[in-house]
Amino acid sequence: MDEKHLEDAHEAMRESIEHSQKTDAAHEAQLGSGAGSEQSAEERKATEELSAEINRLAEAFSRAVRAAWQSDQRKQLETDLNRGLRSLVDNVEETLVKFNRSEQGQELREQAERVVVKVRSSKVTEDLRQGLTKGLGVVAAELQELAERMEKGEAAHSKSASSTTDDPQDIPVSREDGENKPGDTPQA
Repeated sequence: MDEKHLEDAHEAMRESIEHSQKTDAAHEAQLGSGAGSEQSAEERKATEELSAEINRLAEAFSRAVRAAWQSDQRKQLETDLNRGLRSLVDNVEETLVKFNRSEQGQELREQAERVVVKVRSSKVTEDLRQGLTKGLGVVAAELQELAERMEKGEAAHSKSASSTTDDPQDIPVSREDGENKPGDTPQA
């Protein structure tokens, strides 16, 4: 988080407080200003004090975050992390380069290339590809048929539901203890 973001956050908090104050003022205007509105004046004073305290808190928080961001400790930590990550990346790259140049790395690369060539030229791979294509086609057709049946079923259900009366229905309720409360419909 840079200083610009901190300033933006501080400004947003300040705008929120100003909006709250305007809303409070509008609310007070709606209540009216009559003589003997001592309680209204007390509420107004309490609201202003609260707004002032929130504004002071926002400013203090903004200064604290800005100070932490600009501190030497944070800058040193960032520098140390960057150095550590750069060292890690360099070590991994060096290890990979050494492995690729080694006899074992060369053998591994050659074996991988032979496997790729065999897989690409294999009849089994072509048969698998064709079987998978056919299987996926069958599954897609079945899903399409299922969707059509469900859509037809929903249409039929909504027609039958709209043709029934809207009268409430008694739903039988049975209790575990076998007793029924007044209003319960006994199970036969």
